[in-house]
Amino acid sequence: MFHLISDCLRPLHGRPLPDGLNTIRQFLLAAPLALASVLSSLFIPAAQAQNCETLRSAHGEDVISVHCGGAPSASFDHKNHLWVAFVSNKHVYVSRSEDKGTTFSTPVQVNAVPEDAEFNGENRPKIIVADNGTVLLSWTTKTSNRFTGEIRFSRSTDGGRSFEQPRTVNDDGLAIGHRFDSLFLTKSGKLYVTWIDKRDLEASLARSENYPGAAIYYTVSDDLGASFMPNVRVSHNSCECCRIAVAPHGDDNIAILWRQIFGEQIRDHAIAVLSPEGTVSDLSRATIDNWQIDACPHHGPTMVPASSDGQYHMSWFSAGTIHSGIHYARYDLATASPADIIKIDGTPGAGHPSLATFNDTLYLVWKGFDGMSTPLQLMTSNDEGRSWSAPQTLISTDQASDHPLLITSAEGVFLSWSSEQHGYVFKELNND
Repeated sequence: MFHLISDCLRPLHGRPLPDGLNTIRQFLLAAPLALASVLSSLFIPAAQAQNCETLRSAHGEDVISVHCGGAPSASFDHKNHLWVAFVSNKHVYVSRSEDKGTTFSTPVQVNAVPEDAEFNGENRPKIIVADNGTVLLSWTTKTSNRFTGEIRFSRSTDGGRSFEQPRTVNDDGLAIGHRFDSLFLTKSGKLYVTWIDKRDLEASLARSENYPGAAIYYTVSDDLGASFMPNVRVSHNSCECCRIAVAPHGDDNIAILWRQIFGEQIRDHAIAVLSPEGTVSDLSRATIDNWQIDACPHHGPTMVPASSDGQYHMSWFSAGTIHSGIHYARYDLATASPADIIKIDGTPGAGHPSLATFNDTLYLVWKGFDGMSTPLQLMTSNDEGRSWSAPQTLISTDQASDHPLLITSAEGVFLSWSSEQHGYVFKELNND
């Protein structure tokens, strides 16, 4: 249980995060920005292999850089330019790179009014760039009460030079939990936002009824975020605090994988297919691990399409009595069952896998733990996950670090990762 609680800490830059079950503390962000007349000097175009401490020593505590930002997320556009979103001083920022992360443009502020945007491994800003150049972002903003929030959305229609005023996507108007958003754009241009929502929990409590967990909701836009359809419930009784994995299902639909509560306390995973018309199909249990825990694991799954229609590669963490540690499986919607279940890493402290495919090779990266440091481990498969290469260490740190993410473009697969020691790291994997 130790590594689950320590993983809930957000990866702030500055001081290493402390270990231990009872030492979760708040770390203050850098000092407020200086006067508007000198703001421009604080926005530093970033270069690869710079950590935040070095940048702050050179440019001051208020420096705005991808290397100092909280929980960066990355995405490629159709020109193979890299876009990164991150949080700093209660603002979401976007920065662009035309050389695969070696250098970055001056960050652009998304939300003019400060808001308490989430930035941690499970709950971070998401960014996608449409083929027409529209930059799309979603994130979760914490509201005044504990464990509450709103799902926020903004976009840029001028190539990332400016952003529209953020809007709230959840449509219930309740001051409750709406958190852990995911963002996905299909080939046909349908924009999906999914999240964890507590409106049904609140309604059940008002009726004095038991309601384990929360629920999964989604909405869709067919005009690149100019408007969204009414919210749709996917499933009752989801886990309250784990990221949702999203993958395409045909040109219009998506498949999602999330941690679901079965019974009162078993927190395994479920899968479903969502349509832009608001229909939910193929809802089924995806993993059978028997993890009985009345707590939030903060450990979401990862999923990408397999070569056969209706099949998905998935990887997840569990501490169940049937499966424990990081596992891989290939799920088939037609049979509603997983195949080729393989334990990837059962070492205490290992977690947070990320999957990607490129040129018929399946990539899997995760955070390991050797007792002292956190190595990022990589394995590959050339036969649809039936067999795997030996693990190799990509990079390691003994300081605070984010979850690793795999990002793909037309040219390859890349590691996106941030740590206190190394700053923001963007590394091509398919040429190693």
